[in-house]
Amino acid sequence: MKKIVRGGVVNTKTFFSDNKITLIFITFFTVGISIGALSLGLFEEKSIITIKLIEKYFNENSSLSIIELMSRNVLSSLIYLFIIYCCGLCAIGLPIIAIIPLIKGISIGMIISYQYIFNEIKGFLYSLNIIFLPTAIFVCILNFAYCEGINMSIKVSGSVFNLNQRDNNNSLTFIKFTKRFIIFAVAIIIISLIEALLTGVFSKYY
Repeated sequence: MKKIVRGGVVNTKTFFSDNKITLIFITFFTVGISIGALSLGLFEEKSIITIKLIEKYFNENSSLSIIELMSRNVLSSLIYLFIIYCCGLCAIGLPIIAIIPLIKGISIGMIISYQYIFNEIKGFLYSLNIIFLPTAIFVCILNFAYCEGINMSIKVSGSVFNLNQRDNNNSLTFIKFTKRFIIFAVAIIIISLIEALLTGVFSKYY
């Protein structure tokens, strides 16, 4: 986030204006986590299918090798990145990009809620090590990709529909956009390896 400081005081209006996309991302992601956590906590008896899927996910994790875990993590994470990339190149991709953090937040919220409901403190500690550490980094990368995708989609839609693009990043080109997403993808692969290693270690105690 950028911070506009004048005389030691943050200019609130400028701060929100310059970081509105990141703030939207944080808002949707937080709402998603809340929905995911509450959906299992409040409707546990009506979420049998979801609970069984999550249970199957964790059971499979304990039997997979580090490479298999990494492959699974990379695939699931790159799907989000690929959707943002493709939508960023579409004139009408903005609405789809906007809900990505909501969907990611819901999935994380459900997993954390499942761990706490069925494993209590042990489940919370498991989530802390397996989910929070690598996911926190992944969410930061997703946020960068989110901002790039929205800016690019606005630029493309402005070009197609001849809209005024005063607030758009006019220096963003297809080449720059693609290069940044390649960097994001490499970072995701590294994070997925770390997550797989953590999962392999802590799954033994799960």
